[in-house]
Amino acid sequence: MPAGTGKTEIIAAMSCLASNAQARALILTHTHAGVDALRRRIRTMGVRSDAVRIDTIASWSHHLVRQYPHLAGMTVPDEPDWSQSVLCYRGAAQVVRSPSIQRVLAATFAFAIIDEYQDCTLSQHALTTAVAAALPLAVLGDPLQAIFGWDPDDPLPSWRDEIKSRWPELTINAYPWRWHNHHQQLGQWLLGIREKFDQQRPLLVSGETPVRWIQSDKYRAMVRACRDLRSEFPHDSIVAIGVRAEDCHGVARSLNGAYSVMETIEGKDMVDFAKTIDSGDAARIAAATAQWGKTCISGISELVKSGDVQRLAGGKLLTGLRRPGAENVQISLSAILTDPSPTTVREALLNIAQLPGGATYRHDAWYTMLSALRTADAGGQLVAESVIQHRNRTRATGRRASRYTLSRPTLIKGLEYDHAVVLDADQHEPTNLYVALTRARKTLTVISAKPELRTAPRRSAKAARKSIQQNLHRVD
Repeated sequence: MPAGTGKTEIIAAMSCLASNAQARALILTHTHAGVDALRRRIRTMGVRSDAVRIDTIASWSHHLVRQYPHLAGMTVPDEPDWSQSVLCYRGAAQVVRSPSIQRVLAATFAFAIIDEYQDCTLSQHALTTAVAAALPLAVLGDPLQAIFGWDPDDPLPSWRDEIKSRWPELTINAYPWRWHNHHQQLGQWLLGIREKFDQQRPLLVSGETPVRWIQSDKYRAMVRACRDLRSEFPHDSIVAIGVRAEDCHGVARSLNGAYSVMETIEGKDMVDFAKTIDSGDAARIAAATAQWGKTCISGISELVKSGDVQRLAGGKLLTGLRRPGAENVQISLSAILTDPSPTTVREALLNIAQLPGGATYRHDAWYTMLSALRTADAGGQLVAESVIQHRNRTRATGRRASRYTLSRPTLIKGLEYDHAVVLDADQHEPTNLYVALTRARKTLTVISAKPELRTAPRRSAKAARKSIQQNLHRVD
């Protein structure tokens, strides 16, 4: 089923049927954005909270392995190490294959649904197959949205040879429900361009199309487009979609907090900063704290300069510098050189947030670090452990929605917005591009150097040969 044609609605309706029958459904997907979207849709239908379990495949696998380590043949910590997810999937499959667990699943759930199946890797496919031995199971997916599966040790299975041969296909007529009563022409156009992606032919976004195309590869044009959309639609949700994290950060920084960057659940740079704090190296901690402020807050480059970071890294105080308005920050950053505790670091960050002209544009990352520092100080634990706990809590409860968002396609798949602007559209890989193009229900703005967008993967000859061997006919 193509993007926006009713997968979420079908899953929610199935959950409603289970609830009405006093039964329970198991629903698994890949992203936490997808989990959030499903939970919201199901709540609007009045489904009982105990009638459905919605989780990511990774989280459910971790739960199974943690509960049944003997059956899994492995143990995992309470706070997951997501770098070991492949082992967790394999362990979970062993758990599910156990005759006793097969009976437990059959007694607990009436059926199971796996969403976004195009992103299931071989290890996840094996787990799903084990679940299907215990429960009636349906899988939903769209190979044009396959944006994961980059691990060479756990590749995607062939869509035609392994997935469609394992799960009998049910054909449903595609209707652009996402755009119904919003922008029907855009929805029909997005259904029509799928052939271009299938055949890897260039996609034209100028001329007689429902797309607002801006010809530019300039940074200022991207920032201006985001500002203009917010001015034009102040009460609607807007997403700007970049290629890389640094692209999103750069545009958000120039927008001075008008848009908020969507963070990964793993929060790698948060964990890295926390590990620096845990190192006890006062000079490194002071420098990293100043840099973290510059990484999350715009408009402070004249008050917290790159030279300050270097000075702190060398163990030198900032208190002698004459910089009106930054006195408290200089004092608190310098204090870290003699007291590199979580409390001192947090005090410095709070002072950075008070700098005149400053605007936070990485809200999630910023407040995660402040909360983790407070938790670590109160509980006497490592800051890195506290960050991981906070991110895992976000993994379970979902992100707090932001009306104006900057993100990458991998983080917003499964979500929809009123308006979308695709930044550097000619630099996105085809599946990422398709996901980006299909997020908005009212208007779609595309910024690219040329009006023809690439729908064929950009890869080396060696990578192409390997992909063909591993994933023949993935897009049918």
